[in-house]
Amino acid sequence: MANQAIQKKKSTYRESIKSTPGQPSVTAEFSQRPASPAGLLQLQRSAGNRAAQSVLQMAGGEAKSEVGSQAITSWLKSEAAKDKKTDLFAFFEGLSPMTQKIAVNLFAGGSGAPSLAKAKKNMTGLLGFSVDWDKFSTIVRTLQGKDTKNYNEDTERDYVTYAATGAAASVGASSAAATSVSEAQSLFGASNEGALGAVTDLGPASAALSGITSGMQIYNAAQNHDAALGTHDKAQNIVAEGGGGVADLARFGATGVVNTQKFLGAATSTAATAAAGAAGVAGGAAYMVSGIAGAYTHNKRMGNLTEIEKNAAGKDEQLGLAAGIGASTQRLNRNKSAATAVKGAAMIVGGGLLLASAATPVGWLLLGAAGAIGGVAAVYKFYKKRARKEEVVDRFLRVDDKLAEMQAADPQAKPDRAKVRATLLQKRGFNSVAQCYSQIITDLAHTIHKKGVIGSEPEYVSLIRNIGLTADAAKGTPKVELIAKKLHT
Repeated sequence: MANQAIQKKKSTYRESIKSTPGQPSVTAEFSQRPASPAGLLQLQRSAGNRAAQSVLQMAGGEAKSEVGSQAITSWLKSEAAKDKKTDLFAFFEGLSPMTQKIAVNLFAGGSGAPSLAKAKKNMTGLLGFSVDWDKFSTIVRTLQGKDTKNYNEDTERDYVTYAATGAAASVGASSAAATSVSEAQSLFGASNEGALGAVTDLGPASAALSGITSGMQIYNAAQNHDAALGTHDKAQNIVAEGGGGVADLARFGATGVVNTQKFLGAATSTAATAAAGAAGVAGGAAYMVSGIAGAYTHNKRMGNLTEIEKNAAGKDEQLGLAAGIGASTQRLNRNKSAATAVKGAAMIVGGGLLLASAATPVGWLLLGAAGAIGGVAAVYKFYKKRARKEEVVDRFLRVDDKLAEMQAADPQAKPDRAKVRATLLQKRGFNSVAQCYSQIITDLAHTIHKKGVIGSEPEYVSLIRNIGLTADAAKGTPKVELIAKKLHT
């Protein structure tokens, strides 16, 4: 059999090499044969064309981005001049060129090439008329490596609690007064149509608002509970906030029944009155005990923190500032606890009179007064915490030193504290007192966690204990967020 030559089929295929837009497509043929010099030259030319086109596209994109960045920067600078934020804008200009580029990209939303249209959409307020300088400040400080989170920012539940507490205190006091007048007029056989009308009008609203307040109080107690809380603070959450809230809820429910019966013209239920009285006594006991204990504990903590602040003077500025803020917080809590004790005493007496079915309107009046006392105390603490922010910020910015320096330079000068504060705030990258205060608390919380929880430094461990927390290095608790909350509240 003759040997037949085995002919191998040529292995060849064609692959399309995609060109860049505007360039001709190049097809290369691969085979076992060496590529011809002409083919190699064509491939090299094609690769060069693609590379050149890519460079041109990148250059075009960068040029477009640069134009957008310059437009954004010019617009913000102009707006800063109009809004008297030139010092804040100067803080941005003090950043490195690369950081400024990143900031501008974030001003424009952070995606795609920055443009003035994007920046205006992203950086103006709800109505689109002015720059959101709070947002501007937050972006710039975040790029500096700051934790800009506000751990004490009011949430929806906080606003509901504030609104319900204030409204319940006002309406509740009016309802209690009307009930007392109505009961007194009935007792003496006088006409009570006017007072009874007020009772039937205000009573249901008072019970409903007070019920919401109690419900929020119970909910907040559950949300605020943490294993890292000190013994006293855990007891306050469980006994006063939780237990007192449950008793209040029962009392307002019974009061609602009584008011409904009055509205319907039915005889007032002795059982409902007794239930309101019993709940008043139970809740009052919880509030009075926790109030007395709280006033004592917070006063003691305030003294300890004041001592820490004094010892830290000239040695550890952050420890001294944290201790000063902590002492202020404990003072507010002491005053609120004292008011809580008075509220509890009024509830006990008022509830006791209702339980005894005493023929007197004083029981209802005392229960209403107790609600008003609690509401006023809560609103007062809320107001004082807000007012304290300026004091803390002024200390941090050394506003008093700056004022003294200005007056020394010109004895006739009468510098405006608010204007001096605003200038110093902007030079530090802040748009408002609230922003600066939040950053102070956050920075201090990080320092306290690092030195007190992780480092177990005695002075910081003592500070943690006196703001109502227990340090545990093994668990790394309390966390920064809880420290920030307790330092502030």
